[in-house]
Amino acid sequence: MLTTALQQSVKIATDKYLGIKEYAFTCYGDSIDKNIYYVVPEIPVFVARDAKSPYFMFYKYRSEDTQGGYAQFTVMLPQPDSEMKDKISIELLGELKKPLLAKSTLIVKYVQAELASVADPENATKKAAMDTALRNTGLNDDQAARFVALYDSNQGNDQFVLELTPTKIKLEVPRLTSAQASLILDSNEKFYRQIPTTVSPSGLGDNNTVFSLSLTGEGATLFEQVLKGTDTNSSVGIRFDFNLDASLPAAKVTVSYDSEITKSVTQDISYHTWSADEKKIEREYIEKGAIKVDVQTGLSYDEMGMTQEQYNKWKEGLAAWGQKQVEQILSSQTGLDMSLELLNDADGFDKFKSSLSETKSFTRVYEENSVVSFSIAPQTQLPSIQSIVGEANLKDYFKEYDLNDPFYQYIQPEFFVTQDLAKYNVANIVVTAIYDKDNQSTLQFSPGDSEAKKTGKWFIKPELGRAFKYSYTVNFTGMQAKPYHSGELQSDQDLIISINVADCGIVYADIATLLDPMGWKVFSQVVIKTQYSDPDKGVKLKTNSQVVSESTPPQPFIYPIGVDVDKPIYFSTDYYALDGDSLTYIPSGVETSPQLPGYGLIRGHQILVANALPKSQKYTIIFKPTQKDITLITYEMVVYYPKWDFTQSQSLALTEFDSKSLTQYLTFDLMQADKENEVKIHYISTVYYGADNQEETVEKEVKGTSTIVVVTY
Repeated sequence: MLTTALQQSVKIATDKYLGIKEYAFTCYGDSIDKNIYYVVPEIPVFVARDAKSPYFMFYKYRSEDTQGGYAQFTVMLPQPDSEMKDKISIELLGELKKPLLAKSTLIVKYVQAELASVADPENATKKAAMDTALRNTGLNDDQAARFVALYDSNQGNDQFVLELTPTKIKLEVPRLTSAQASLILDSNEKFYRQIPTTVSPSGLGDNNTVFSLSLTGEGATLFEQVLKGTDTNSSVGIRFDFNLDASLPAAKVTVSYDSEITKSVTQDISYHTWSADEKKIEREYIEKGAIKVDVQTGLSYDEMGMTQEQYNKWKEGLAAWGQKQVEQILSSQTGLDMSLELLNDADGFDKFKSSLSETKSFTRVYEENSVVSFSIAPQTQLPSIQSIVGEANLKDYFKEYDLNDPFYQYIQPEFFVTQDLAKYNVANIVVTAIYDKDNQSTLQFSPGDSEAKKTGKWFIKPELGRAFKYSYTVNFTGMQAKPYHSGELQSDQDLIISINVADCGIVYADIATLLDPMGWKVFSQVVIKTQYSDPDKGVKLKTNSQVVSESTPPQPFIYPIGVDVDKPIYFSTDYYALDGDSLTYIPSGVETSPQLPGYGLIRGHQILVANALPKSQKYTIIFKPTQKDITLITYEMVVYYPKWDFTQSQSLALTEFDSKSLTQYLTFDLMQADKENEVKIHYISTVYYGADNQEETVEKEVKGTSTIVVVTY
């Protein structure tokens, strides 16, 4: 499992990519295997046509009453080839000395804390210090026990560095659970816009992403000036947003959302303010307390083997991730992209305001070593085209034309579709574009042929102008699948049309589990049930049930219905523990329905199956019998969650009664602390003694947060 606690940025000199001489990768360690590092490219770059030419074109147009432009270009996040991987491994080994020394020091402190607690088992302060020290290391119980056995009190804090150092670094690509890409236009005081691609990156390979956009007025001028190479304080940037499964490091992140404060803030925001500056909107919600993200770290930058700059960046990343959790939960509640800065379509503000009335308050706590869907955002300012191709060649990439010039009196619309059509079970997409009865084009896309396609050239007629009509049909595989018909649509100016299959009459939910690796030591399987229906539109109920295990990942829920998706997707998760008990669990913040007890619902496209028992807690059990001639002591500890009707129990049987044997340890996997997750813990213990095998039984509750249990009879 990827852990953000061990991360290192590595820079490699290279001429492989256009416009840069040095490339940077972030390498994340694995929480289990010291040899595995996950490599994430840091810098989006232009995709190259050849050694010197980027996939980039900009068209600027003007007429008596309008001006603007079209831009089309392709960027990527390049995965390292074998030669680059060798260089990364060499650099990484050299950079790991400080963080590995820091981790060795944390492990030594843990071992010392455990030895101190074992020597004085009733000391709650020493027990708490041991628990904290273990969390700081990020080790599981098996790993911790191994280091305790290896510990040498005559050695220093660096004694585990060699043990932690990779013998041979193996670089892997992390599995991404979602991917987005955005174009950022920022002119400081004037405006800030983050424009998402309609067609998202695949989350695989180099994540080649096509940007096709129409710009009007100032936006077109800004875009042209900056990318040509003019010296200006504006910038055009690219940002990728990825989610991946990761182990939360030595930090506690608490996120909360207050729906009442949100409504109050929203009432004070005018449409004009919304359009002018989305950054200010975001700050307003945070400053007024509608959204709160609290990051608590238990270690200093020195203790984590980081520089102050790295440490600050790490904490900022945790805070940004916390805000993402709020946005994702709200998106599931409303079905909208609630990331604030992405709601810039024409009616985004009105949708945003109306949807906030449906949201519910929540608080979630993410603690150390929890497996979470973590967010990373590689971002860069694009290099100028002039710096890549030279000033003399700019004319090949920037075209300007007068709409009244007879030479430009034609249009040729271009259509883009989602690249991963197979993911949505699409058989084909048929587009019909019509200018007039003599100028029509039919374009067809399929999983094996999803590249952009242009219509024929249509010469403009004065009575029709530049407007054209189009429609498309999305056909899905499967006997019961209904095709989606868009109906007739009209474009008055836009010559670049994107078709997002996710919005074309298909109910789709990507399902990701957050149980690796610790969750599968508690649960044998999770049964995920999903369902969708819309009686108002004649959409029959479709249900799906799948068994997910460590070796069997979940499959997405797909239901082509041929009409717009207006209802939520309902889902239920049944967890089956290795000890035989089971529970149906829905995390806090997920909306539920009284009509379907045990089910949560989403209006978005992702179901995250959390680890229902993410918090490992070690209890010290100290037996203090006063009886003579003891033959046996039995002990059973029971953890019960009333809301979920879920029970865990573990037992001990003692046949030796020296001082060491009378101190035992039990580790339970608990739910996150939450008012909805009230827990009741009790134990029952019996001591057998005397020649006639007398017995004494005691049963008591374990109250509060105590992790030391003293048993007296």
